[in-house]
Amino acid sequence: MYFNKIKMADKKNILNFLKNNNLTKNAWNSIKRRRAYFFVISSIMLTLMFLFALTGCCVNLPFKLVYTGTESRTETAAEETKLEETAEEDVIKEDISSSEETGSDESFAEEKGSKNTDKETTVQYENDFTLLGLDKNEVSLHDFKGKLVVLNFWATWCPPCREEIPDFVEVYNMYKDKNVQFIGVADDDTEALVNFISEYNINYPILVDGTVDRVFQKWGIDAIPHTFILNGNGTIVFDQLGMMTKSQLINAIENSLAQLD
Repeated sequence: MYFNKIKMADKKNILNFLKNNNLTKNAWNSIKRRRAYFFVISSIMLTLMFLFALTGCCVNLPFKLVYTGTESRTETAAEETKLEETAEEDVIKEDISSSEETGSDESFAEEKGSKNTDKETTVQYENDFTLLGLDKNEVSLHDFKGKLVVLNFWATWCPPCREEIPDFVEVYNMYKDKNVQFIGVADDDTEALVNFISEYNINYPILVDGTVDRVFQKWGIDAIPHTFILNGNGTIVFDQLGMMTKSQLINAIENSLAQLD
């Protein structure tokens, strides 16, 4: 029947027929629906990609993938951190004294905990590590025993890491003659690191080699940046997941140095 109608109609009637035909309408509606779904899915994917790029980065490890957001670079955040540190300072000092009396200087530390735990944690030497610096010399964590160590896990491809590095360089210049040592452990390739270190004038050891993934795993690092502060005995006295501001870093170092006195 449809064929006969089309055959007898002129061009105008053919167009009207196609326009009013239910089969044609259904096909056109299906195309519009699929196009709408495509635009919705594309919009969601683009939004997620933008949020991932804006809020943090992912550690490229085989055992886990987790994203971490950046910290707000405001004095308010720094003040909140300072208040938290002050409230726990007496407890920390008592814990450190107790640990030193029981011989905690024979081990180094690992802490998986949450951001700004500010609590003491001690483990065995199995979590110490030895990695290559860019000068091909081996560097071990226990080489800096007796110093306050700021240990930063990071990568050049991580936006929050890149943002905090200039502050780390500046703060290290302030404390390098005060028995404080910064160490960076990078999940990166050597060529990218060389260019980045030259651009940002990084003035403390950056370690990376084929075992860096295992070091990340030993220390429970599944997102970066992640910063620890270890006292002279290798005990963690500060732990922050996420980007640190300059004032947060200074406050953490000052509080940690006070505990050494």
